Amino acid sequence: MNIRERIAKVIAPGMVTKEAVQELVKDEVARMKVALPITANYDPKNEGYRRLMGENQHRRDLYALTQDRMFEVAYFMWDNSAMTRGLATMDKAFLFAEPITVTADDEDVQEIITDFWEDPENNMDIELPDQMMWLSLLGEQVWPASVNARNGHVRLGYYDPAQVKEVYVNPRNIKQVQMVEMLGRSGHSGEKLTVIRRETDPRKKEYEKLVGNCFYFTVNRPPNSPRGRSDFLTLFDWIDGLERYSFNHLERAEFMLNYIWDVLLEGMDEQQIREWLRNNQAPEPGSVRAHNERVTWQAVAPDIKSHDVSKGYEMGKSFIMGAARRPESWFGGGGKAYQTEAEQFGQVPIKDLDQRQLYIKHIVKHVVQFVLDQAVIAGRLSEEKAETGFSVNMPEISKKDLGKVTNAVPQLATALSIAEDRWWVTREDAVKIFGMVMGQLGVEVDAEAALKEAEKKREDEGEEGTEDYM
Repeated sequence: MNIRERIAKVIAPGMVTKEAVQELVKDEVARMKVALPITANYDPKNEGYRRLMGENQHRRDLYALTQDRMFEVAYFMWDNSAMTRGLATMDKAFLFAEPITVTADDEDVQEIITDFWEDPENNMDIELPDQMMWLSLLGEQVWPASVNARNGHVRLGYYDPAQVKEVYVNPRNIKQVQMVEMLGRSGHSGEKLTVIRRETDPRKKEYEKLVGNCFYFTVNRPPNSPRGRSDFLTLFDWIDGLERYSFNHLERAEFMLNYIWDVLLEGMDEQQIREWLRNNQAPEPGSVRAHNERVTWQAVAPDIKSHDVSKGYEMGKSFIMGAARRPESWFGGGGKAYQTEAEQFGQVPIKDLDQRQLYIKHIVKHVVQFVLDQAVIAGRLSEEKAETGFSVNMPEISKKDLGKVTNAVPQLATALSIAEDRWWVTREDAVKIFGMVMGQLGVEVDAEAALKEAEKKREDEGEEGTEDYM
């Protein structure tokens, strides 16, 4: 502040400085830009609108307003639509019927994984199923990762995808997402996060390890767009229409059950009618009512023309469940036909759930590998131990009918024995077939080891028989 400004400050203590005025004007201009309609087409510095042609001309992102609208509709439907919430939680129940387990042979590696998995800030057993459900609803997930510089311990956070301003990709490979920029506040620029990926610079000590600031996962994105789409994007209008259709007819049914008493009072003027109404209340059920021939009581109900609501509801529900690739019996269907369908679909032969679970497994492996890489970078874990690896075990979606499989085992064993005696199959093939069926019961049979053990036992029994004979 120069001398002139200091003197002015003494004379007028409430005077606002030039910098303060500029900041106020800047904030006001930013608010006015936000308030402008899209048709105003005011954007001299290209701050708020995407180019129709240029560097992003080959990207197939939704328009910014459409992307934001999708997020808002998804949150609204989660809060207000029973069918949307039911479909989302139903898929979560199938995908995460049991906890995911991540196991490693090396104790030190297992300790690092367990510390990360059970950290109260991460709480993966609880948080992961919910985040994957919201990945389905919103189409995107942004998880900022903070790393302890001393021991490499990783903690995950969460950013609302609705706060994503821009997703930057490799100009030469649109499938490679490099950075996610978040929306700023009060005219300030938002945070830019480097998406976690493998370091390719051999000059750095992190070479071949996962590094970055955040995880960015998407579903339903076209190959030439980094932004995701909700699983329910094409169903929101149908679900909303079906629920409004059902609710409107419920209200209509309530109106049809209502009625009023219409009382004809012959020869009475307006004053006499008012006095009569004060002295005669509507009769309660089971009460006695008496009147002369000049008073007529009649219950009047609204005559609202009705049609078969169930057909319209079933049509809408059939379309929604078919588009969601789920059997109708999973959503309140009844009757013999639906019962048969439920029995047929009891094994959950719906491959999109298997595909989604495979993607979730990839996410878990990606996150855990980042955790181990950070431990190596921090010196908590050696390269040799980290290379021992780990395995991710996902819960089984389809619950097998153990009764049917168990009853089939004796019949299979007899059939294979006959086939082997008649040289229809080799012994090796018979053991493989039997092991495959036993695998349905959760028992892994090593066909090669079983054959070797059988041959050894046969040889031992043959030698013992010779000694007895001698």
